[in-house]
Amino acid sequence: MCGILGQINRKGPVNRELFSRMLATMGKRGPDQEGVYFSANAAFGHKRLSILDLTESGRQPMTDEAARLAMVFNGEIYNYQEVRSSLRGSYSWKSRTDTEVLLNAYKELGPGLADKLEGMFAFAIYDDKRQLLTFARDHFGKKPLYYYLDDDTFCFASELKAIIANPEIKAKLRVDELSLSKYLFYGYIPSPNSIFDRIKKLEPATTFQFDVKKWKVIGVRKFWNLEAVQIDKNISEGEILEKTEALIKGSVKKRLMSDVPLGIFLSGGCDSSLIGAYLGKLAPGSDAFTVAYANSPDADETAYARRVAQQHGMRYHACNFEDSVVRDNFIGILDYLDEPMADAAIIPLYFLAKYAKEKIVVALSGDGGDEVFGGYPKYRAQHFIEKFSYLGGLAKVAAPLAGPGHKYAKLFKVFGMDFPERQFIFGSGGFIPGDAARLLNRDSIDTGKVFEEASSYAGLFTQKDVINKSLYLDCKIQLPDWYLVKGDRATMAASLEMRNPLLDKELAEFAFSLGGSWKIRGGEQKYILKKIAAGLVDRDIIYRPKKGFGVPLDKWIRNELKDLFADYLFRENQYFDCAFVRELYDEHMTGKVDRSFYLLRIFNFNYWFAKYGHN
Repeated sequence: MCGILGQINRKGPVNRELFSRMLATMGKRGPDQEGVYFSANAAFGHKRLSILDLTESGRQPMTDEAARLAMVFNGEIYNYQEVRSSLRGSYSWKSRTDTEVLLNAYKELGPGLADKLEGMFAFAIYDDKRQLLTFARDHFGKKPLYYYLDDDTFCFASELKAIIANPEIKAKLRVDELSLSKYLFYGYIPSPNSIFDRIKKLEPATTFQFDVKKWKVIGVRKFWNLEAVQIDKNISEGEILEKTEALIKGSVKKRLMSDVPLGIFLSGGCDSSLIGAYLGKLAPGSDAFTVAYANSPDADETAYARRVAQQHGMRYHACNFEDSVVRDNFIGILDYLDEPMADAAIIPLYFLAKYAKEKIVVALSGDGGDEVFGGYPKYRAQHFIEKFSYLGGLAKVAAPLAGPGHKYAKLFKVFGMDFPERQFIFGSGGFIPGDAARLLNRDSIDTGKVFEEASSYAGLFTQKDVINKSLYLDCKIQLPDWYLVKGDRATMAASLEMRNPLLDKELAEFAFSLGGSWKIRGGEQKYILKKIAAGLVDRDIIYRPKKGFGVPLDKWIRNELKDLFADYLFRENQYFDCAFVRELYDEHMTGKVDRSFYLLRIFNFNYWFAKYGHN
């Protein structure tokens, strides 16, 4: 992986010394090489983590022979050899990189280049003659891209921290209060918004251009429409299993391209075990890494992961995560995050990435299997609510009777909400509207505005299948702005690249052509994926209960992180009601109610605000 940065001034050259400082903030994304390109009032920078063609010929920013085009690119293009073979022009190739293929393909295809790509990517190509910048972000949003625009400056980067390292930009920014409300519900901030009012995130599967002469964004286009996939009702279970297996195996094979050591993060669950089985066949002797929870045996899955590794010829490594290391790793990853995101699972993932980096530079993971093949309980809940919507009146009566610790409390409270709203309240650990209003000192919360992205995407989905609709919303919002951000930041903080075979474009399209009953069947979630995995891995590994949230956050807040939380939770700011924060904290510390999810959202924002929020 890499870090990319660019700035264009409307008048005058870019300050080179300041630009270098901005680029340096992304050193962990690219510790191997650094490059800069300056042209009149434009500057582009790149921090490289070398994966393909480790020589100087892969250095970025990369320019064409005429020095008219300059490109910065973060990611991997798995079909770049096919794209290269399809080009009509005659080019003098100087490297074996996918970057050079993209640069030359742009000459023939322009922004339409994105339509031809398979991989994970965020890139910018600058045409100096036309004064035009072209951007693209991959299908699922695996790679990030932030951008800022005012009357004088346009700036973009892989990470928000690089943009706000420019003090002139930082001085113009304020916390976006609607984004803050969204964060309390989601635990992250959906694209295109960011925590700052004037910084946006490019949405997945999108290209756009910035016209320097006109000083405006033009040509915004979606190049992949998963919502357009229709259900195939004439396919048998045997055909589904055969094609799904072939697609997953092919996806793993594509993601093995690397000139540096490659391995896998093996959790012991269905998804990573399936990927591990194929990795063992395609690349015998690969390294497999698992977090071992010495102080939390209920969360420990090393026994299952070790069996998978041994059965498929992988070298197994258990990374021992003890409660004594929680604080240092929590602070370490929080200091790297430049936008609030509330997911305690990032702590052991960061710890694992640092451990694995001692042996590998690229890691495969099982991320995406739940969102594509139906692994979360909320998909069943959505189906239940839609099927039994006539029970809404009963749920409304039951809601106030169920205390906050009741296992069905949230189900009762979201029963009467619209589909896209409850999608991201139920099962997320987020605030419910009344509690969010109390925290923000408001009479009420406009949930229509909070969930506007979810409502917009729900309106685009043409299938009538409820489960697929629920999966689709997670693929458009939860994956790109939460789980993939978590994976990107945790691994990039350790200068390690992560690849996700279950988020393959062709595999996802096929999965959405299958009705939801193939994902959740007879009460069994991920029905198809588990049937395939059971043919490669011991059945007791595949069909055991899902672990879910695998870290003891509630205990950490009471013990290992107690002083840290007590310090930041009650810091005065203009956003939160400290009296309500104290009420939530006391409920948690006395064991009355597990408020760990609420408290983590409050804490992470306060920590972020202390580090980045002030001008």
